[in-house]
Amino acid sequence: MAFNVSAVSLLSFIMSIVAIYLVFAIMQKVYTEKHRKPWLYIGTAAISLSLSELLRFFYYSQNYIVGTIAITEGIIYSLVFFSLAFLSYGLLLEFLILRYYKGKFVKIKFIPVEEGSATGDLDINLANGTSYLSYKKDRHFMYEQFSLATKQGFQGFLISEDNPKEVRTRFKLAKTPIAWLSQIDKNIQGNYLKDSLDENSDIVDPLQVNNLITFVDNFLDQSSSPLIMVDCNLLFRLNSFYIALEFLKYVAGRTQKFNGVAIMIISPDLLKKSELMELDQFLKVLE
Repeated sequence: MAFNVSAVSLLSFIMSIVAIYLVFAIMQKVYTEKHRKPWLYIGTAAISLSLSELLRFFYYSQNYIVGTIAITEGIIYSLVFFSLAFLSYGLLLEFLILRYYKGKFVKIKFIPVEEGSATGDLDINLANGTSYLSYKKDRHFMYEQFSLATKQGFQGFLISEDNPKEVRTRFKLAKTPIAWLSQIDKNIQGNYLKDSLDENSDIVDPLQVNNLITFVDNFLDQSSSPLIMVDCNLLFRLNSFYIALEFLKYVAGRTQKFNGVAIMIISPDLLKKSELMELDQFLKVLE
């Protein structure tokens, strides 16, 4: 029986050290995220519980005490209490975020994939960490270039105004995630939507820019070599110019942070010259 207790105690000691290491490793990533507070509290709870187990191990196996036995046991139970308090508070915060923060309700389904491989050079020059504006080149041409790029190392995410099924067939994009900008009611009955969508595509209302932002963030967080192409016409037609502008600035900034590439496609006659000049300030025009 004593052997079993000693084995469990030793195992708890080892697991506590591993837990502390994992918490610090995870916190280096989580601390940069927007909703970091719940996991900071949960991490603190894990550290507190691990410290209590370390002290318990030395206390029972090595007869190590801090001051007196009463003080040592008090520290152990206090660490356990604080770990439960931090854990409860962190879980409560995460529950409130999930319950009331709108973006958290968006299903994470736009997962980066690799389309395979293809030979041939791109007819456009793309540099990592750069965002581009395309209003001088043919839209069909840009879709072809996007498709080719996804077969040459890029993980693509297409925000398109076209039916995903048609896009996949026409440009040979078998698995690349596609957000379909449309105001079609997702709850309507019939085979049209069922046939148009698959597990890596979905409808996004162009007016719900927050949902688009969440999808972009989820994609970038998982991608190693992101390429995002955005059909911008509907975004500018249905939203105010500055709402659409801020969205494109956000996509460009986030993509640059991940050393990826973003391409914004827009019809040249949709915007005023002064508005195109505002886009030129943070997007490189594809000639």
